[in-house]
Amino acid sequence: MATLFVDNLTVLDFSYLHAKRGMVGESWIVDLELTGDLDDMGMVLDFGRIKKAVKEALDAEIDHKLVVPEDSDCLTRLPDEDQVNLEWQYHAGVIRMKAPLCSSAFIPGTEITKSAVTLHLMTLLYGILPDNVSELVLTLREEDAGTAPSYHYSHGLKKHDGNCQRIAHGHRSQIQIFENGRRSRYWEKLWADRWEDIYIGSEEDLEGTYFIDEVPHHRFRYTAPQGLFELLIPEDHCYLVNTDSTVEHLAAHIAAELADEALGKHFRVRAFEGVAKGALAEAGVMRA
Repeated sequence: MATLFVDNLTVLDFSYLHAKRGMVGESWIVDLELTGDLDDMGMVLDFGRIKKAVKEALDAEIDHKLVVPEDSDCLTRLPDEDQVNLEWQYHAGVIRMKAPLCSSAFIPGTEITKSAVTLHLMTLLYGILPDNVSELVLTLREEDAGTAPSYHYSHGLKKHDGNCQRIAHGHRSQIQIFENGRRSRYWEKLWADRWEDIYIGSEEDLEGTYFIDEVPHHRFRYTAPQGLFELLIPEDHCYLVNTDSTVEHLAAHIAAELADEALGKHFRVRAFEGVAKGALAEAGVMRA
């Protein structure tokens, strides 16, 4: 028997539904340990197969999807064989989504937790691993950012030719802001609070605003290569931009807003999209 490990196998970027917070963007790093008998090559499992088959299975199940606890009292699934059609009732209002079947994952349980998702994914992996693998340890963890501010956001990119086109997927992201060359925790905290548990929507995709039980809700709608996507979500949990919500546009938006809020200063923004990737933008007056 032997054990091999793979740290940072993949990052699962997704959104999930929460009974109090509504729609929450998240990014979990995946670490893996496999124990078993050695095969004819003297391996438990070739690293190439892990990085391909195992990573692909994990990504296909969770990554860039809306993850839903299927046993929650907040959830109502409407009959529809061709698409996901769900309603989520929580204290701030209602979330409704119609989207292609590939855009969501339903996990047993009443809430989305690391333990619930870990159990679900381990069951999936045991079904594809070779017989010589007898034990699997799967660890889901958030990026260790120390005391640095971060925020949870959800979005969809209708022009994307991959899974980013799905209307309700998200990220847990750091932000680094430099004011006149010096890092500013004040501005970082302000933006982290502003975008905590937010849905960032494009004005171009906003179909209208409707009142449900006197609470205003935004409705976003677009057609992408995977199909038709519709999302209704409380207005208070939305932030509208006049561009697409790519990280490049978001970094530029934050920098421009900062330059407008603090005239005469220069800002450099490092906006992350999940873990270890993102975009840079600058705006304002550069001092001589």
